[in-house]
Amino acid sequence: MRARLIIFFTGVFFVSFGQDLIEVSVSNKTPRVGDFFSITCTLKDYDLFPKSSDSLTYYPARYLSSDSSIHQTEYKGLEIIDVKDSSYTLKNVKMNQRVYSLVAWDSCELSLDGFKYRTENKTIESEKVYLKVSFYEAIEGIEIYDIRESFSSWKASGSRSIIIWLLIISALALALLSFIFWVKRTLERRKKNHHFIPLEERVILDINRLYSEELWLNQKLQEHFVRFSYLLRSYLTERFEVSFLDKTTYQSKILLKKIDLHEASRTKIVELLTASDFVKFADSSVSNERIAFLKNAIINLIEETTPKEKQGND
Repeated sequence: MRARLIIFFTGVFFVSFGQDLIEVSVSNKTPRVGDFFSITCTLKDYDLFPKSSDSLTYYPARYLSSDSSIHQTEYKGLEIIDVKDSSYTLKNVKMNQRVYSLVAWDSCELSLDGFKYRTENKTIESEKVYLKVSFYEAIEGIEIYDIRESFSSWKASGSRSIIIWLLIISALALALLSFIFWVKRTLERRKKNHHFIPLEERVILDINRLYSEELWLNQKLQEHFVRFSYLLRSYLTERFEVSFLDKTTYQSKILLKKIDLHEASRTKIVELLTASDFVKFADSSVSNERIAFLKNAIINLIEETTPKEKQGND
């Protein structure tokens, strides 16, 4: 009698506080090792599919085996690849579904225990189903590779794309740094080449080049003195680090007074500026002897105003 009462109250307890079962269906109950298959869990009369109380890394399962050492032990080889939820209405009943995409990595027979889902006032268990996983039959002449190597594209696609993008960004950054280094080195070379020839030598070379054209013999006397004046002003600008290029002769005289310079050299500069201006801005003629004299005068001025230490180094 006592045993019957226990059974009775136990039954009443489970009826009052019993747990609903989530319907479970498997797309393929005999998959091969490495094959993808899905498990669909369906729940009625719920607004949303409840959260699982377990980790979503592996689908809960246990071994079914004649070997007592592993029978009913936990199996962690049904790896979950993806989870998708959906809902629909069937005959005015709200249906919620959760589909697990899985892959099995071992040949075995399993009892799929499924997840337990928590709601506000109870825990809902999944319906248990049977699954048998087997290897593909070996085909003569075809080499068998490691399973994880063969079916790893789905797992590493995200990390692989990140690695590819990191490699691309690193390559672009390296190319940019190389380009900046090349530009900087090129500019430094040009700067060194520009200053390789001393200032006085460069200007004297330009003066000799100008005189070799003999523009005054080809009705281009004014052009000759425009360039003559430019070479003189360029030399003064670079030598004394004060711009004479945009100054009139009068303004140049004022600047010369502020420069530490021998009075004789200052007078020669003014004479050369005045002589070149006389021809540039007046319709006048100059003898060949005068033109030759001005060449010697500007070369002598350059030699006089070149610092002695530079002349000694040369």
